[in-house]
Amino acid sequence: MAEIGWLVRALREGDDAAKAAAAQALAINIARGDAAIRVRVRIAGGFPLLVELLRDGDAEGKQFAAMALRNLAAYNNAAIEVLIAEAGSIPPLVDLLRNGHMLAKCHAAAALCSLARNTAANRVLIVEAGGIAPLVEVVRNGSPDAKGAAAGALCNLAYAEANRVLIAEASGVTPLVQLLRDESVKAKAEAAMALRNLALNNDANAVTIAAAVGLEALVQLARGGRVTVDDRLVVRNAGIAAKRKAALIVAALLRACVPDELRSRVDVQDVIRDIIASYL
Repeated sequence: MAEIGWLVRALREGDDAAKAAAAQALAINIARGDAAIRVRVRIAGGFPLLVELLRDGDAEGKQFAAMALRNLAAYNNAAIEVLIAEAGSIPPLVDLLRNGHMLAKCHAAAALCSLARNTAANRVLIVEAGGIAPLVEVVRNGSPDAKGAAAGALCNLAYAEANRVLIAEASGVTPLVQLLRDESVKAKAEAAMALRNLALNNDANAVTIAAAVGLEALVQLARGGRVTVDDRLVVRNAGIAAKRKAALIVAALLRACVPDELRSRVDVQDVIRDIIASYL
């Protein structure tokens, strides 16, 4: 295992190539090590140096700095998440989401996912840095791994009620629904959890999710306030408002199949009601 102090010194004093190599080595050491490695990196002053490389380095340096921060934040440790954010990591991670190449975007999304897991203040910082829109874009057009990481970040951001509205306003529901059909099991799971969080206490999002999934999901929502897709629960315990709106949408879709000249006939309306009743 490489000497942590030497690697941090290379981050501080090396040229671009040396800094990138040091960040890569730190990322590998962190991934293979235990909590003591993270403590040694912190004590040696590595957190702000990695953020500086993330902000000002060349493309390779930024990628490996994001990878190192991703691995530092990946251990479900709220104290480490706070320290990484306090070092100023979140704005450059969001910038890398917008402007980096795909592997760098994957590392950035995964780092943001971990930083948002336990710490409400970090969720606020990510939103304030403009992180929602680029995360949605990565879910829509990223690599399989990047999509899963970005969906995980949106899932954790959606623990905050206000963010559920912001993610929906950023058109985040449709790409998450599309991700439910991805080949990656992990990406599907992240998408399902993100959608479930988006629908929590948010009837508008519950209906939007059901409508994006399709008629069967709308019927599920209207009947029971729940939606499953391939046995993955994506809406649970939606309120009465969501059920009623879903039922109205189902009714409107069925009525749309009836020619205009027949809709006013009582017998036709009775048939429509019977059909709707069988759905709901």
